[in-house]
Amino acid sequence: MREELNLRIRPMQADEKKAVHHMMARSFPLVQRWFFSFTPYVLVAEQNEQLLGAVVLKLVPLSKDHKDGLIYWVFTAPEARGMHIGQKLVEAGIAFLEEQGCERILACVEGYNTSSNKLFSTRGFSIRSPGEQFRRYGMWGALALWGKIFHYIDIGHFVWSRPAAKRADSPVLQWWGTIFATILIAWLALWRKNAFGEVTLMVLPAALTAVIVFFGLRYLAMRLIARRYKLSVRYRAWESGFPLSLLIALAGGVLFPVPGTIYPTSNNWRYRDLVPKLGPIALVGTLSVLTLTYGLWALSNFTVLSLNVKTWVDTCLFIGKPLALFDTVMIFFPFVSFSGRRIWDWNRAIWVVLAVAAVAVFFL
Repeated sequence: MREELNLRIRPMQADEKKAVHHMMARSFPLVQRWFFSFTPYVLVAEQNEQLLGAVVLKLVPLSKDHKDGLIYWVFTAPEARGMHIGQKLVEAGIAFLEEQGCERILACVEGYNTSSNKLFSTRGFSIRSPGEQFRRYGMWGALALWGKIFHYIDIGHFVWSRPAAKRADSPVLQWWGTIFATILIAWLALWRKNAFGEVTLMVLPAALTAVIVFFGLRYLAMRLIARRYKLSVRYRAWESGFPLSLLIALAGGVLFPVPGTIYPTSNNWRYRDLVPKLGPIALVGTLSVLTLTYGLWALSNFTVLSLNVKTWVDTCLFIGKPLALFDTVMIFFPFVSFSGRRIWDWNRAIWVVLAVAAVAVFFL
């Protein structure tokens, strides 16, 4: 039990569950609340008999003798913002999980949640790349871990781990890993859609080319504008989106794109301060996808194409249309890491125009 400036961090009592849930509902958007759940390990922050915050912790068994810990949810009452209660709750959560014998302590944080990123980075955590997770847990072990820590629908969230990684990860490997995984999922989606017939040999290379061109054009456009703003950035993959993308491809023959995106290289930055730069960076990324998609649509509808060329164009549209839609229109959880949210936060009028254009391409 901890006491500081009349603030106590203590275990939640059974009769406080409703109050803590109400506090959580005041802290998160509507859709995100649907995924909240309690665990047996909840610490609350109390001051003068008033609950001001809570941290939900989870023990993650890896084997009979080994376990990791997870800082699952952290939230404070809106009236307690600026009192650093979230920091105290995280520190108390770390101490509790270490007392339980956890070898590593994990957290999943959205890439643009800069306050949480800074909080964890200054307390000995670092982002664990997909490759590092596979090396530590094995591929199947990592997938099992994602299920236990709810890292399979939180697109754009990254796994943070304490102790921190001893070596830097590779943005290049993450980018090519994303390309490879997307190509395989696109092929499965096309197969599920019964696109593989007499033109199989054309569909496969067309999908490969389309993924590389669309993702590459988007990335390069964003990178160039970031350089113009003299903003140091790096690419990060969204590994937690691929299980969902695979399920959608197999179930419906539709591609749910998981392109990843670029982030400032430093952990010491504030989102609201960089929105004037992040907005235009996101804009050129989604504009590049929209422009290429509309160009291919015009080519398909206003010119006479051979069967092979039309197959290439249709396959490219199969990939470009959903990428344009998700990267522009979807601005709510679990899609807040796509470019649309950056544009919305920067200039809502521009977002409306782009969103209409992205939706319209499906009806042309």
